[in-house]
Amino acid sequence: MRRVLLMLILACCTSPGRAQNHTPSLAFKRAEFLQHGINLSGWFAGGDLSQQHLDTFTNDVDLKFIHDMGFDSVRIGIEPSLIARRGQLEAANPAALADLDRAVTAAIANHLAVTLCAFPSDDYKRNLANERGVDDLALFWRILAAHFAAADPDRVFYELINEPEVPDPYRWMGIQARLVETIRSVDPQHTIIAGGANYDSLPDLLQLEPVRDPNVIYNFHFYEPYQFTHQGASWGAPEWPYYKNIPYPATPQMIAAQLGHVPGDLARYDLYLYAVSGWNRQSIAGRIAFAAAWARERNVPLIANEFGAYRDTADPASRARWINDVRSAMEENHIGWAMWDYQGNFGVVHRGQGRIVPDSAILNALGLNANVKAVALTVPGQK
Repeated sequence: MRRVLLMLILACCTSPGRAQNHTPSLAFKRAEFLQHGINLSGWFAGGDLSQQHLDTFTNDVDLKFIHDMGFDSVRIGIEPSLIARRGQLEAANPAALADLDRAVTAAIANHLAVTLCAFPSDDYKRNLANERGVDDLALFWRILAAHFAAADPDRVFYELINEPEVPDPYRWMGIQARLVETIRSVDPQHTIIAGGANYDSLPDLLQLEPVRDPNVIYNFHFYEPYQFTHQGASWGAPEWPYYKNIPYPATPQMIAAQLGHVPGDLARYDLYLYAVSGWNRQSIAGRIAFAAAWARERNVPLIANEFGAYRDTADPASRARWINDVRSAMEENHIGWAMWDYQGNFGVVHRGQGRIVPDSAILNALGLNANVKAVALTVPGQK
């Protein structure tokens, strides 16, 4: 039965479909606009979705500053409930949609391409286990794609969902194919960004087969090794909060003192495994090469829409080395990237007290403009 299901999914994903006005080269061409991106997390998704938050969390000064730092694109996550409500064919919150219009317009005016990505809560993702949940996500895309159908297709992209957390890759491929069909029913022009199941990691990508639509870019996220990139994080694995000042690269001798402060045999063992696994520039490049080979064998464009390291706890110099090594491996393999993220505890800037202050070490690690100066947040004529 499982073999039959797989054959059906692969037929849906890879068999020739009805004639379209695209060739595979169009997706490759548009992927060139997504080479050096930054995530604008927490703006249209997250806990606070008040009007004040939408107006102030990110503004025109931020978007200009992002361009001045050398980024070419931004990724905006969108809470689906801002746009769609079950059973309603019209936008659920016209004011929020108007705010999103202004954000997209301002980004394009600042020479930035924009990826619009469904960014739901974990509860929303859990509902993808049933058909009503899939219906909800399809409705979101029907409304959003119809709304942006007239936007510049070289500058606006649709990413189906951030980290779907659907553990079964076969089920996810079927869901993804349906979402692509939904978008194409209202918008035949814009390029779609698709990805793997679960957390859209590199292993998730390697289990994916492309959908049959040629105007699609594929995406994966890279945070390996988590013992380094998520050290000190209060979510995710229970041992992460105990990992602090973990260097990159590392040896067992370099983490001996940290091991003594980690409670639990398994937590200490996981940290030890990081230190003996030989994580360095070459090993990262070898891993990224698998992603590049996957895309090359299928003749599809590939980007990495998330990579980053938790700055609250990581040693700044180690963090910069890891970011430089990942970014370099992406570029050597012709993979566009978007760092996680603009502000916050993975950020490339410190934003607050009326100023935007760049992290020059991280900009240098990204190969961007490390000489850009801090700016005031005030927008003339705006509240």
